[in-house]
Amino acid sequence: MFDIQLFGSIEVRTRGIRLAGDDFGGDRPRRLLALLALHGEQSLVELSDLVDVPPAVVRADLKVLREALEPGVRGRDSVVVGRFGRYHLDAERVRVDVHTFDELIMAAEGRSPERAARPLTAAAFLAARPLLADEDTPWAAELRAEYRARLLMANPPVTALV
Repeated sequence: MFDIQLFGSIEVRTRGIRLAGDDFGGDRPRRLLALLALHGEQSLVELSDLVDVPPAVVRADLKVLREALEPGVRGRDSVVVGRFGRYHLDAERVRVDVHTFDELIMAAEGRSPERAARPLTAAAFLAARPLLADEDTPWAAELRAEYRARLLMANPPVTALV
């Protein structure tokens, strides 16, 4: 299982190994991991637009990312799945803290304040650090603002619970 942390600095933990910072093979491979973890399946062109490099460079960066995540594993066996110019992370092998946050916020919706307190407190704990804290890109800043707003708009407000 690959545990991907996007709140705070991007990290991956798997089989007793922790990857962070330059362990992903550079800034672009790390950003590609974050984009796939956040958005699910993306085309090579969509990824290219988001990281502002040609598709051929994205393809090379995805190869670097695959090697960083699973050294020596063939592309078709990788957790980074690519088919027909579209890429995603193998959902059966990946757990992303942002998805857990989303599930906790949804679990609290429509509950009484007392029943919502537990999932909202857990969501607040996950989001204690800013989303993609080390990423200085427009899309990361937009996502940070979006998730900050989701946390503040939780009903009852998470800030009232912590």
